[in-house]
Amino acid sequence: MALAELPEQRIDSLDDVNLASDFLNDQYQPAINFLLEDHDYDFATRREALAQVPNDRPSEWQYTYRLPLDLARPLHLLPYSGADAASPVPIYSWIGRARGLEARTPFRIATGKLYGNVEGAVLEYASNSVSESVFTAKFARALALELASRVVMPIKKDTKRQGELIRMAEVARERAKADDMNRDRETTRDFIPEFMLARAGYGDQI
Repeated sequence: MALAELPEQRIDSLDDVNLASDFLNDQYQPAINFLLEDHDYDFATRREALAQVPNDRPSEWQYTYRLPLDLARPLHLLPYSGADAASPVPIYSWIGRARGLEARTPFRIATGKLYGNVEGAVLEYASNSVSESVFTAKFARALALELASRVVMPIKKDTKRQGELIRMAEVARERAKADDMNRDRETTRDFIPEFMLARAGYGDQI
């Protein structure tokens, strides 16, 4: 898909021995990382019950945890323990994102560890290890154009086409982000009546 935008003759595999496959191999993962760092895509979001490790900051935090191996960046420390749900990685609480409670659960990442005050902590985070099988069509399109904009100069030496591809990649990236936000299934159930929040003990956090 990327080579077709240059245009350049297609290849059947990144293992092909030619100039195009060499440049694509160099830029493929960096291009994915760039797109994933630009937006919290649902398909790249993970939740993991963290493993507790010895606490070396007991005067600041109650608990210390090991970080997930595929952590790209942390999003939220969920406002409940993994023990509060039937499975070790629970479905997100009915409180919902709209209440912003996840942002009120403080944590800090330093020296390769996560510090917080929630026992049995569950971290929601962006993963840097994502299978192509879960890419949305618009994300795949954005990735192809991002790749094309990165390899057009070493392959074609065409500055005009590079500028066009950069602009096309920017538009495709924004469309992929908008498409992902429109797919958010939690939005329709985010509103919780005040009396239900009060019963759950969250009335003073509204």
